[in-house]
Amino acid sequence: MSYLQLNNVTKSFGGVKALDSVSFSVEKGEVIGLIGPNGSGKSTLFNAMTSVFSVDFGSIILDDINITNKPTYEVARMGVSRTFQDAKPLPQITVADNLDLAFKYPTDISLFSAFFKSKRLKEERLANLKHLREMLIEVGIPEKESSLAGDLSYGQGKLLEVLKVMAFDGKLVLLDEPFSGLFPEMIKLISKLIKRLADQGKTIMLVEHNMKLISEICDRVIVLDAGKVIADGKFDKVKNEKIVIESYLGG
Repeated sequence: MSYLQLNNVTKSFGGVKALDSVSFSVEKGEVIGLIGPNGSGKSTLFNAMTSVFSVDFGSIILDDINITNKPTYEVARMGVSRTFQDAKPLPQITVADNLDLAFKYPTDISLFSAFFKSKRLKEERLANLKHLREMLIEVGIPEKESSLAGDLSYGQGKLLEVLKVMAFDGKLVLLDEPFSGLFPEMIKLISKLIKRLADQGKTIMLVEHNMKLISEICDRVIVLDAGKVIADGKFDKVKNEKIVIESYLGG
């Protein structure tokens, strides 16, 4: 079985089908571009996959485990990480603390461990702090370590979301328009980070309207329109399909 399998996933809002029997599979390590016009169901699909919205019908199978409508925290424990169309860092805490929350701690964090395993937790915290500082240096914002996330620029907030995904080190990465509204230099930087995730063998699904970026980053594209999959395949093939041109790319 494929690493990720969606079977007839359906979700309605007030009688309108936002997702209409969506079915497709993704192999481990694939980079999938999810494209389609505004309102086609792309973000709704990500929300269904991470249980932000419950699914009305159908199933979502990840690594042979049915994760349909499981609590979001359980889906995350399965190794699923994501960004949102609008960057959602925790604005009231620092950039460093946002990243620290994304890291996994080998030692369970609890009242017991705080008292009896404090040395081990401190060592893990210091290791994560070193790692996140290296990350911030690499992307050119080391001075933002102690800044509140709410004080970041729009582009820096988008960048922080991608860095949090990298810190989480999940297996399936869902990126919802990570490039939207960004200047060219920031697009280049985030594109480089996504390609690194791909090189690490992560399975990635990317929602994006920039077809040049889709063609450069993705192994395959899935096209949604009105909540239905209307095309699935290599970008060079899909972009020439009549139904895709009519519904999305334009004549």
